Parts: sequence; structure tokens; C-alpha cells
Amino acid sequence: MYPRRTIAVIMAAGLALGQISTAQESEQEMPHQHLQPDVAAMIDLLKEGGHVLVIRHERTNAWLPDDADFDIANCATQRNLSVAGAANATENGGVIRYLGIPIGDVFASPMCRTLETGRLMFRNVEAAPALLGYMQEQDEVRDGFTDLILAGAGQAENTALVTHLGTFSFMFGGHLAEGDAAVFSVENGEPHQLGVIPANAWNDAVIDATIRDRAKSEQHSGHEHDHN
Repeated sequence: MYPRRTIAVIMAAGLALGQISTAQESEQEMPHQHLQPDVAAMIDLLKEGGHVLVIRHERTNAWLPDDADFDIANCATQRNLSVAGAANATENGGVIRYLGIPIGDVFASPMCRTLETGRLMFRNVEAAPALLGYMQEQDEVRDGFTDLILAGAGQAENTALVTHLGTFSFMFGGHLAEGDAAVFSVENGEPHQLGVIPANAWNDAVIDATIRDRAKSEQHSGHEHDHN
């Protein structure tokens, strides 16, 4: 016959093991989420369309700045995408398509790094001087940029605007790292920023989507096995 204290210890250990087992089963049912919840929520909103992505161009060759008298039509006089930046833009565009996020109009500053980011991510892009910001009247930039967001938010698909940090900060304050995307809706007739999707978050998004798809496939396969 075990002493009462020994029995209590055995019961406590059994309860703890049961809790660990339940937690492990729960973890198997609910795969780890790599994305931050607010970022995941924004990506889900984008799947519905009717939003605007304001994207800072992808990574650049930072040690090769724009020439003091750069030519907007001559990429050799500008700071351009690095090898990593071009690869990131291509990969993130592929993730956006994989996730089923609808993209309609794509506009970019007429600088080479912004146009290339737009082409690599979305394949088609149209130059929009208001997204450049440099060498323009402030009211012209503000009105043109705002009009693009208001028009984009009214579309069935999402609109993408590729711009520069200086232009984004002038318009909305805050900061975007190279490749980051701010998500906008329209509230009371004005642009409303919902948050920022970091450039590297798209990779986490596809990891989470792949894990979910695999879990669903395995669950479906298990149900079919149960019925056989």
C-alpha cells in the first residue's frame, strides 16, 4: 500500500503528463504561426481586394548613390536595385500571387529602382510622377499621391504604388525600410494607414500558408482513411 503522499505525487505527475499530452496534441492541431497577428490580418484583408499597397523600392546598391545631376531616363546615373533587391522583388511578387492576393493597377515613381521593383513584383507597371516627389511642388505631390490612393481603394483588386522613403515620409510620416509595404484603406474620404508588412514577412506568409495546406491535406487524408 502506497503512503498518501506518494499517491498524491503519482496523481500530480499523471495530471502533468496529461496536460503536456493535451498541449502537444493542441500544438499539432494548431501549427506555429510565423507571422505577427497584425501582419497576418492585413494579408487576409488584401485577399479581399480594395486596398492600396504603398511599397518602398526593394534593396539597392547603397554605396552607389544617385549622381548629383542624375538623369531620370538614364539608370547608369541612379542608385539601382542590388542583386538581392531584384531577387527579393521577384520572390515577394511570386508569394503575393501564391497567396491569391489580387493586384490590379501598379504605379511607380519613374526612377529606375522603383520601376524595376514594380516590374519584378507585378510584371506590369506605369510611371507616376507624383510617386517620385523630388523636384516637384509639395502640393502637386500631395494631391497626386492622395488621388492614387483614393482611386485605388475603390477598385475590386488591390492597387500597388512603388515609391521612395522621402516621399512616403513627406506624405504620411514614419519610416519604411527598403521593400516594406504600407497597407492603406480610405476612411471618411482620406487615406488611412492600417500598418506595415515588412519585406521579409512575405516569406513567413508563404511558410505559414504551406504548413496550413499540408495540415489540411493530411487531415483530409486521415478522414478518407477512417471511412475505408
